[in-house]
Amino acid sequence: MLLILKPIKNQKKYYLTVLTLVILFTVYCSLIVPKLSFNYNFESFFPNEDNETEIYNNYRKTFEYDNEFALIAIERNKGIFEYNFLNDINNFTTELGKIKNIVKVTSPTNIKHISFGGLIPVQSKILHFNDKSLYKDDSISIYNSSYLIGSFFASNAKSLSIFIKTKDVLTKKESDVLAKQITNCINKYNFENVHYVGRIYAQQVYLSKLQTEFTLFLILSFFIVIIFLWFSFKSLYGIVVPIIIVILSVLFTLGIMQLLGKQIDIMCTMLPTMIFIAGMSDVVHFFTKYFEELAKGTVKDKIYSLILKEVGFPTFLTLITTVVGFLSLLFTSIQPIRDFGIYTSIGVVIAFILSYTLLPALLYFFTPKKLIAVHNENNKSTRIMRNGLFWIFRNQKTIIVSSVIVVLISIFGITKIKTNNILLEDLSEKVKIKQDFNFFDKHFSGVRPLEIAIGVKKNNLLDTTTIQSLNKIENFIKKEYQAGFLISIPAIVKQLNYSLNNIKSDSLPVGNNLLEITNFINQNKKSKELKKIITSDLMLTRISGKIRDEGSLTIGERNKKLLAYYNLTCDTSNITLNITGAAHLMDRNNEYMVENMAQGFGFSLLIIAILTFILHKSWRMVLVFFLPNIFPLIVIAGFMGYAGIELKAATSLVFSIAFGIATDDTIHFISRLKIELGYGKSILYAFKRTYFETGKPIVLTTFILMGGFMSLMLSDFQSTFYFGFLICITVIVAVLADIFLLPALLFLIYKKRK
Repeated sequence: MLLILKPIKNQKKYYLTVLTLVILFTVYCSLIVPKLSFNYNFESFFPNEDNETEIYNNYRKTFEYDNEFALIAIERNKGIFEYNFLNDINNFTTELGKIKNIVKVTSPTNIKHISFGGLIPVQSKILHFNDKSLYKDDSISIYNSSYLIGSFFASNAKSLSIFIKTKDVLTKKESDVLAKQITNCINKYNFENVHYVGRIYAQQVYLSKLQTEFTLFLILSFFIVIIFLWFSFKSLYGIVVPIIIVILSVLFTLGIMQLLGKQIDIMCTMLPTMIFIAGMSDVVHFFTKYFEELAKGTVKDKIYSLILKEVGFPTFLTLITTVVGFLSLLFTSIQPIRDFGIYTSIGVVIAFILSYTLLPALLYFFTPKKLIAVHNENNKSTRIMRNGLFWIFRNQKTIIVSSVIVVLISIFGITKIKTNNILLEDLSEKVKIKQDFNFFDKHFSGVRPLEIAIGVKKNNLLDTTTIQSLNKIENFIKKEYQAGFLISIPAIVKQLNYSLNNIKSDSLPVGNNLLEITNFINQNKKSKELKKIITSDLMLTRISGKIRDEGSLTIGERNKKLLAYYNLTCDTSNITLNITGAAHLMDRNNEYMVENMAQGFGFSLLIIAILTFILHKSWRMVLVFFLPNIFPLIVIAGFMGYAGIELKAATSLVFSIAFGIATDDTIHFISRLKIELGYGKSILYAFKRTYFETGKPIVLTTFILMGGFMSLMLSDFQSTFYFGFLICITVIVAVLADIFLLPALLFLIYKKRK
């Protein structure tokens, strides 16, 4: 890498070689990049920190996948107990059952008191849809059955739901076809309002948004960079050449992704923006110095070696800090986030290499004179910066005291931050599936899967004492979680009790009645339906349901209460209980991510502290380097606390990445100051030259950073929006810290030296 920063003897030959290699690799990448595919693998975000993922994988192998389903809610504002409406529901249910890859359809029109064929010879329907005279009795019976309300019937009797069990592990193509077939089936009927949720729909929406936003961010980043380059250089050349550098950086990175078999996921949609920003920062510093030297009359052949000395090495240091920031993401075991850190680092390195190989080659063969005038020192921006520097010299104590007050206020805000995770929170409220998800949360028990694995070490799960313990746990879940669509052994026992003995459906039988029913279950334990609830050896079972998604914070508290209740009421030496399921793993993922990002951030601090000490041989300089860069992170954390922005996987990413980006300007400022002092200039003059020569590119790159990250705020993914929003604020605070706080701190150190 450092070979790039060495002066070149035979410049013409070297630059021709660079242009040839770049052209060849550009052609190659242009051919393979269109083959890149998009992917949203929900399970790739599962954590691997402990054995919870393994427990879940074994659990679903034993029973079934808890997220392979679709729910359809159909509204009728005048009430659901209407002949034509219910007959349409029945016909719709029948049609759904004929669609390929649908395993089972459970609807209000086909539910019976017990659904295990052969277990009870004759079963009566819950809803006699084809007999109007029974509607009143049916409605009374239904709304007296607690397990049906919130599951298949809304509490206001204006909507009902249909549960569709799909085939496990459907491919993307199979999911899309199935979703389309279900939609076509819905369109045959004149239902008032239809709401549908499930993996097949969520996956379709996510992938569609991924493709759209990947293109959107690429185009927006492109135009934002053009706008700022025009205001900076006011020349077509000053726009085209930097754009070529960053576009090739993105193209080469995508080419490497394709070569390594990496697909574009929700994290990688931000890659173009990140590379555009990092690449443009290198180009701006190079360009600014190049044309400043031309404006001074420096001989063209000597400019490159001067740039390597005064800009090249500081830029190389910023490359290291930026890469360290992104590679800190490797502390997480979540593969998409690890990949994001790796490929963004690759893109940043490529942008740096092109900035110091291709850019000089283009400047060598053609340098327009129009750009030179833009960098004349007698312009308005220079006068503004001169006045700003003199103000800083006069108000150093005010700046430092004000910074301390802001930090104290921010620390109080940090105490208000909460860690939380809500499924589909990533999607905007404008997206239909998010609206439908909210509908189920409001009118039914919800969509979020709740899975509890319960096993025994001795006897079996049909033992009277064990059944009673399971019933207590189920009742606790119904009350505490407000769960619907409950599937469990106690639920089956109570339904059988209702069918056989006409006893209230939420009552657990006792004595001989319970023994009779457990014998029924034992005799049919190998039936297809029972195998989804209890293993053939009767040693492992599940309690499965759907709950409202009130966030991992609330559900985590309920999980703690459940475990406490289990420890209090069950024989823990015999009965084991594990909370599992895809939704639970995503919550755990969020917790691990926050912990991992804290570790990654600590790693970044350590590496950069060591690097700073090696370069400056002073712990005071390490402190001065860190204060302006920690300052914006403390401020943004405090802002999150006051604004109620919760800490989660997406927002925790901000700190490590923002720190890596924020240090760039500090490195350029300190490096330039040392160079000026090395030339034997006075403290005041060295500060003045540093402020003028680094101030303008720092401000320009800040605007480019803001523009690039602001484009992410147009995302329909909330994680992407917050990522862009929080880094924008961090960048603003960081540049203010570098322009005001950093000079004040440096002046305190250097003014005492001769």
